[in-house]
Parts: sequence; structure tokens; C-alpha cells
Amino acid sequence: MLKFVCISFLALGAGLALLAAAGVAAVVLPVPSLPVASFSAVILALAFASLAAMTGIIGLARSTPVTVEQPLQQTASPDWRIVVLHLSGLSAYAGVPLGHLFGPWILWLLWRRHAHGLDANGRAALNFALTISIFYVSALILVFFFVGFILLGIIILFHIIVLLRNGWRASINLPAHYPLSINFLN
Repeated sequence: MLKFVCISFLALGAGLALLAAAGVAAVVLPVPSLPVASFSAVILALAFASLAAMTGIIGLARSTPVTVEQPLQQTASPDWRIVVLHLSGLSAYAGVPLGHLFGPWILWLLWRRHAHGLDANGRAALNFALTISIFYVSALILVFFFVGFILLGIIILFHIIVLLRNGWRASINLPAHYPLSINFLN
């Protein structure tokens, strides 16, 4: 029952994110036959989409224990999957709705059982994605007071720099370091 509720929240978040993306597209590319979405409706849809997706992801991640198939081992060369996992949050800037959340989460789900390093780095990347989502929602709410635009710019710049830095760190076998990250998943 818990998984069904979490998947429902996740689906609600994805649906609202697609609705908000369609609203942005309707504003940017006005088509005469489509109604124009209001700015506040798009902002609220994005905020609720992030909150619903976060709730679903945290619930699903905490409901299933992880057992690593391979023993803990230190590799001499870096694993390309760890680099991709850290950089997957950048998919949001390529136009994927909630890509900053879904990228790390999906890759962590796919690769977490392959090696301890993938599980640990995936948890770190997902914790940071969830933390950034809280920052985004806060800034989106403050957009109505115009200070949110400045905060969104700062958050986006911070997010990109931290993801690129951790992708680089993973490429040379250094541990991930996400500042300001809340530890949602132990």
C-alpha cells in the first residue's frame, strides 16, 4: 500500500511537471488555438510538482532496503557510471521536467546494486537533488515577491557548479562532496 501511495505521488509530480512545461511552451510559443497559461499557474504547478515528486522518491527510496551484490572493493580506475550519475542532474537544463530529481533517482535505482560506490554516490547525488528541490520550491514561491528571480539565478548557478565539481571529483576517484545537502537517505 505504501509503495502505491509513493508511486501515486511520483506520478502526480511528473504529471504536474509536464503540465507546467506545457504552460511554459504555451507562453513562449503562442499557438492561436491553445489557451495561454498564467505565470502564477505555471509557478505553482512547478512547486507542487517538485513537492509531490520529492515525497514519492523519498518514500520509495526508504521503503526498499539495498543489498549490494558485489563485495566492497576499491578500483584503480574511476567508474564512468558514477560520473554520469553525478552529472545526470544537469538534464533539467536540457529541458527534462524535474530532470534534476529524476536523473539521479533513476540512475541510482538502476545501478545501486552493482557496487557499493555506486550506491553511496547515488545516495549523495539524490540527497543533493532533494535539497535543491527544496531550494527551488522556496525560490519559486518568492518569485511572487520578485526576490525569487535573484534566488533562482543563484540556485541554478550553485547547482550547476556543484554537479560539475562532483562529476570531476568522481572522474579522478575522489569522494563526492555536496555542500548544504540534507541527508534524507542514510
